[in-house]
Amino acid sequence: MARVSSVRAKPACCPIRVKMRTINVASLTGHQGRQLEEESRLTAAKRPMIIVGSECLQRPDGPAIHSNARTLAGQLTPSTKDHPVFNVLHRFASQVAALDLGYTPSVNQIKQAKPRILFLLGADRETVTRADLPKDCLVVFVGHHGDRGASMADVVLPGAAYTEKNAIYANTEGRAQHTQLAVVPPGLGREDWRIFRAISEVVGTPLPYDNLEQVRYRMASIAPGLTEMNIVQPASTESRHAADQLLKLDKNTRTMNTRQPIALSLLTLSDYFITDCISRASQTMAKCVKAIHDAATKTS
Repeated sequence: MARVSSVRAKPACCPIRVKMRTINVASLTGHQGRQLEEESRLTAAKRPMIIVGSECLQRPDGPAIHSNARTLAGQLTPSTKDHPVFNVLHRFASQVAALDLGYTPSVNQIKQAKPRILFLLGADRETVTRADLPKDCLVVFVGHHGDRGASMADVVLPGAAYTEKNAIYANTEGRAQHTQLAVVPPGLGREDWRIFRAISEVVGTPLPYDNLEQVRYRMASIAPGLTEMNIVQPASTESRHAADQLLKLDKNTRTMNTRQPIALSLLTLSDYFITDCISRASQTMAKCVKAIHDAATKTS
């Protein structure tokens, strides 16, 4: 296994014996790329696999890294029909589902657009702050547990946590999973889709669905894989071909900065126990983090 990595892998986590080799940017071009194939014996591997960390794709030359890694993967032979050689490992929960639904992750566009109204749907990473927005911008937060996004909002519309609604989530490989309502949302909390349905009616443009079944029917028309539980829907040949053609038109896919190494921005997850708004609101999880930090301070 080779990885163009932005995530540190621990062999102890693998239930099977896996041979891993880290590929740097310079190894994806020219003679070095061919030499790498011979040295790592990728071409002779029984189950070759290339994993690209999503952080690599956020670099200015990310499209070029993606294109060259895809090219290298295309020279390798998959062991079975359902064995993907080229893979992307995402860092954030539900990022795969958001991309499947057509969301475009561009915080910079929000900052440049200077919107008059900004909706934060469960946004709790402080990627956008009040300083990035016009003074008269109305910020509406939809979510639960009143996290970072709620602290900067003018209007807070309480949503429902995963335990408080029948919902579909997707893990990092795009495998859809279903949650069932265990308890009703407290107070005035509502399911997210109901909140936006009500807003659409107030502004005079009602959304074309009145129940959860209609919402999921619409979702299935956009991303069918999200309605098939516990199944990873493979990318179709047509979509792969279309993606390859778009990459050829992008001038950023032609040049990689081989002098810039792949620098990992996150080597250790110091806030392992408080990585989401629910755990950040937990006193127990806060004690766990404090215990770890105290132990690390003593050992250092």
